[in-house]
Amino acid sequence: MTQWYIQDNAAGGMEPLCDLRASFEQRTGGLTTLERLVIKMGSKPSGFLCEDSLRGEMIAQRTGLKHVSGEIATPVDHPEIETPWDVLTHLGTLLALDLEQAKPLESAHAATSFGDCRVDIHSSATICPNVTLDASNGAIRIEDGATIRPGAVLCGPCWIGKNVTVTDNALIKANTSIGPWCKVGGEVGGTIFQGYSNKSHGGHLGDSIIGEWVNFGAGTTNSNLLNTYTDVIVKGLDGKRHRTNSKFVGCFVGDHVKFAISTRIMTGTIVGTGSMVASSTPAPIPTKRFSWIVDDGMKSYNIDKFIAVAKTVMTRRDLSLHSTTEAVLRQLASA
Repeated sequence: MTQWYIQDNAAGGMEPLCDLRASFEQRTGGLTTLERLVIKMGSKPSGFLCEDSLRGEMIAQRTGLKHVSGEIATPVDHPEIETPWDVLTHLGTLLALDLEQAKPLESAHAATSFGDCRVDIHSSATICPNVTLDASNGAIRIEDGATIRPGAVLCGPCWIGKNVTVTDNALIKANTSIGPWCKVGGEVGGTIFQGYSNKSHGGHLGDSIIGEWVNFGAGTTNSNLLNTYTDVIVKGLDGKRHRTNSKFVGCFVGDHVKFAISTRIMTGTIVGTGSMVASSTPAPIPTKRFSWIVDDGMKSYNIDKFIAVAKTVMTRRDLSLHSTTEAVLRQLASA
């Protein structure tokens, strides 16, 4: 068995997407970077490197991997991803690779499908009447336990993860990857959902990266293109401006963010972990972590109240908030 080590290099550049997970746990196509490299290397890594001890403990608890020191990360042939917009840059390539290398799934289905690319559907998936699968420009994968509700249209390349529900009349456009246990509806394209998040109602979401335990209220919509048709400049949580060298950039949303109905999210917005946005004006650019935003103003979300809500939400999926993850959340809130 090959001995190899992987580096968590999330510090600074990948916030807020990797606030609560290692950079290699980030979904960067149909798979996470770690899942893809395990396939490439033929085994799980022998351990991971991380400079922050509390963060290392959290990652070890999440992944079951050993936190090591004194080792050197093993060089691997994989696109370099250092920022959230780097994920968007490489999404098309990595999603196509994951779809190509994925184990074939064969299931009879009654959906209308067309195009010459692969369509893989797990036998336990539910495909309701009047679903359309457009595989003319890329493969489509629907994993076990997924449900595609009546009238939905899926355009490849796309990856529908385990136990995902695509709601009635949804339009899932190309280069979309939806992680496990999400509910997704409306118009979505060029977007990754890490997992356990809900956008079950109408509204547009494009060219965006969404963390876990995020909820989009009905009608919430984002912009992914400036009216000037110029490259998008993103303002980080530290206030620094970053060139993305791309005209299509939506939003980057950390874990446990909640949006009220009809929220507007402007081009290139970063929304920090633990925020609650319920204002008639667009989400601030950027939205700081643990912001509680209403029309009367903005204040900090009380961390004890936030933790209580997070535990309630996770219990609905029979999951619990790990003690070290809670400690990291409290550390982020006090920073």
